[in-house]
Amino acid sequence: MDRHTKMKTREDSSCNVYLNGLGLGSIAAAMYLIQKADFDASNIHIFEQMGATELVGGSCDASELTVDEQPAYSMQGSRMFEDRVYPCTKELWSIIPYNDDESCLQDHQKNREECRVHTVVRLLHEHGETDTGYRLGLNTAEKLKMARLLATPEFAIPDGAKITDIFGEAFFTSNFWYMWRALFAFQPWHSAVEMKRYMRLFFHEMPNMDTMVALERTRFTNFHSFILPALRFMQNKGVNVHYNSRISDVDFKADSTGQERWIELIHLETGSGKPKPSIQVHDTDLVFLTIGSIVSNASFGAHDRPVDKPALDAQNLGGAWTLWKKIAAKQSDFGRPEQFLRDISQSTMMTFTVTFRGGLFQRKFEWLVERQMGRQSPLPITASPWILHLHTYRQPLFPDQPRDTCVIWVTALGSNRIGTFVNKTMPECTGREILEELLGHLQFNHDEGEKNEILDTSTCIPCLLPYCTSQFLGRARGDRPAVVPEGSQNFALLGQFVEIPDGIVFTTEYSVLGAIHAVKRFVEPSLEVPPMYFGQHQPLTAVAVARALMR
Repeated sequence: MDRHTKMKTREDSSCNVYLNGLGLGSIAAAMYLIQKADFDASNIHIFEQMGATELVGGSCDASELTVDEQPAYSMQGSRMFEDRVYPCTKELWSIIPYNDDESCLQDHQKNREECRVHTVVRLLHEHGETDTGYRLGLNTAEKLKMARLLATPEFAIPDGAKITDIFGEAFFTSNFWYMWRALFAFQPWHSAVEMKRYMRLFFHEMPNMDTMVALERTRFTNFHSFILPALRFMQNKGVNVHYNSRISDVDFKADSTGQERWIELIHLETGSGKPKPSIQVHDTDLVFLTIGSIVSNASFGAHDRPVDKPALDAQNLGGAWTLWKKIAAKQSDFGRPEQFLRDISQSTMMTFTVTFRGGLFQRKFEWLVERQMGRQSPLPITASPWILHLHTYRQPLFPDQPRDTCVIWVTALGSNRIGTFVNKTMPECTGREILEELLGHLQFNHDEGEKNEILDTSTCIPCLLPYCTSQFLGRARGDRPAVVPEGSQNFALLGQFVEIPDGIVFTTEYSVLGAIHAVKRFVEPSLEVPPMYFGQHQPLTAVAVARALMR
């Protein structure tokens, strides 16, 4: 059966598609199958290891809890967007109904017009010194190194090269680095190739590094703005979501030449690891597997309790990692998951979500940054040993959030260090102590009464993510598999740990792009993949960037 015949068979028959996890890769694949390939939704099966009432959505999650009879909120992750770098994400939003009258994209566009970002205070230095970020602080040598990195083909960058192999010490104390790190969560030891890819795709935004006028956020949390609407649509269409179930392994078969490969059997287990009946996979069925996870083995704390110590032994490794390790042991071209699990000290990020009540914090913060909530880009607190980056949003961030509350989200890339105002590492701190450290850096601790009022009327929920930036770790060719491995006849790999030329990980765009490639390859060959934008090829953009670097 040739490829065209197989595609027609998948369109016209009871072909099934099997996916693991309700992360963005699986959701995007299901949406494209239904909306772009006219695929029968009742033949789509997604196996989700969590229960039906538990947290889903991967790093685009959101949850509400009750603390002392009051609502409090928590997120593991929160994504920002930009029009030219996120065409696949925007296209996905266009095919997700937000309500009876609008798509998620239409609602997002309305929200963007109602609440545009235009930053005045771009950085906060020691002792509360504010900085517009207009001066990038790069010396001539570092500018030349940046130009050299942009001009160097990927194949000429040595395997495993780090950002520190490219730039000198002065680069990592520049305003440019502080702002870049706050936006994308890079660390000096991360991959030079990933740094290059980001610089290429965000090249056109370098003149706006201070104001961040092109930065976009969703109306509510990412979960409420496009994950939940997609889940509702999928449910209404008849997609089968099997909760408390996960794909634990798959069996392969090959033709007599060994050139063509199929998945022939899916092994299932419950979320707690108990075996479930296997599924026989026909040659015309499809299996899309998300490999690896940046939120795997997450642990949470509370306002009065530090984060739990995450269980990181082989028996407790997250399902998407365990699956990848198993199939990579069977297929030599499926990448090397151990490369991204090798050192959690280089991939850990902590986050915390704070629910403020009463309005005091919001008034003080808006006075500090001279902007309303939602019109401010991420604020790097450059003197923080924990490397804190403060993200604020248009309120309410959660749809049912009370009017007198304000919710923010903060990332920390240096959580293993001792704090400035709290003499502990971040994982040792309760949520209240973490908030006290933040208030100290914001200079909101000078008035003891106001500080205590904020601490006593707020709820801070910390979260530790041991693999959050693992996709940025230095890598070699072959560490990440292709979306559609060579010879595959019925399977594709999705997520943040596949190889997509020129694409940038740690973005919704990467997950959606992989899903589009999979659907195009196996179901809808006429599907057009939105092209990437490279501003360095535009003369006027190149001139504007050159001028910005002179500042």
